[in-house]
Amino acid sequence: MENTQIREPGSFGKRKEPHTIIVSGNGKSRVFKVNPIYCSIGLCFAAMMLVGYLGATAYLVFRDDLIESSFARQARMQHEYEDRIAALRAKLDRVTSRQLLDQQQIEARVSELMARQATIGKRSGRMGDLLQKATVRGLGVVHRSGNVPVPSVNPQKNPDEKDPVQTGSIAPASAASSTDLASLFSLRGVEPATPPTTPSVLLEDSTPAFAALNIPTFSSANTGEIFGEVAQAIGAIDASQREEVDGLRLAAASRTQKITEVLKSVGAAVPSSVESDIGGPFVPIDHSSEFELHLDALEATLEMYDQVAGLANSLPLKNPVPGARISSRYGSRIDPFNGRTAMHGGIDFRARRGTPVRATGEGIVIKAGRHGGYGKLVEIRHRDGLVTRYAHLSKINVKRGEKVRSGQAIGKVGSTGRSTGPHLHYEVRQAGKTRNPAVYLNSGKKLRGLL
Repeated sequence: MENTQIREPGSFGKRKEPHTIIVSGNGKSRVFKVNPIYCSIGLCFAAMMLVGYLGATAYLVFRDDLIESSFARQARMQHEYEDRIAALRAKLDRVTSRQLLDQQQIEARVSELMARQATIGKRSGRMGDLLQKATVRGLGVVHRSGNVPVPSVNPQKNPDEKDPVQTGSIAPASAASSTDLASLFSLRGVEPATPPTTPSVLLEDSTPAFAALNIPTFSSANTGEIFGEVAQAIGAIDASQREEVDGLRLAAASRTQKITEVLKSVGAAVPSSVESDIGGPFVPIDHSSEFELHLDALEATLEMYDQVAGLANSLPLKNPVPGARISSRYGSRIDPFNGRTAMHGGIDFRARRGTPVRATGEGIVIKAGRHGGYGKLVEIRHRDGLVTRYAHLSKINVKRGEKVRSGQAIGKVGSTGRSTGPHLHYEVRQAGKTRNPAVYLNSGKKLRGLL
């Protein structure tokens, strides 16, 4: 037992010495025991302080550069925002200016359209009166073209029939009826008259009329689209009115010229204002001129037409017994009572007793009663010293001094005086001498479609 040794672990009985710090000075030593935990905390704190110090030092060193960089970035952002704001402001100014211009154009366009519409409205009164006058006179619109107008064929006219109003013997007329004296004469290029209508404002496509008025276009497509149709409609109405007025004037001038030619053929004194001896170079009228000029021209032409129409109505140009046949013509014939050659100074119209006898033109009754071999007679004085006689009447409907109109019934067919049967003896006299009534009746036939 005594020699046996007990083995123990190597660490048994050993102990760790605490960490100590010995500070010696002046022969004295001081011993500090250091706890490892506190030592680690202290080292960590010292490291942190060192890092903080180094960071603060670096910040102080690079602070100016960082501040300048930040200021530069902010300045760039500020410039970018200012540029964007300036661009938006400029865009807003452009939009505002465009809207202002559009508004001004709209107001100007509205004012112009209202003025045009008011002008067209003012025209309607005078234009309506003139159109009514033209319609009463049987005038229709003549549409001008490059073709020469051709007379239309009269369906009531038989080309094979001969005109019975000719001088000749006492032999009765052929089977041809004297109604040809009253056949209608169609005016060249004139359509049947229709009651005038004042055009109303309609939205219709009339680009040529719009262009003819030189209406300016808009800078804004939307604005032009809004007012385009209205402007075109007003332009179409204006052009239609001008065309209708000019057409009526052309019709009136054409008829006036034809009537004048007929009147000259019978030796009538035509007023100098309607003479056709005129001339000059051809200058087309400007249809964009003042509308009043067109109305003035139409009114003057209608007045001229009224003058020649009044002159024609005052001359003995109508048939005194429409539809009656001619039994004896103007000129030499065998007297039915003594069988001798005699001068027949008028035309005899065979008709039934009581058939109305009508004045062949306007005038004043200078005789109304019995007059020798004429029997019951009516004598009417017309213009240019012309006098007409209506003899052998069974009844007289007028009295001396009475003014009669063309076509008015002045009596009835009879067989009074030196007569062999019911008929009308019709004479035309001038300066006390007889004229051939056939000349005036043929002229009246030409005028029948013109008055």
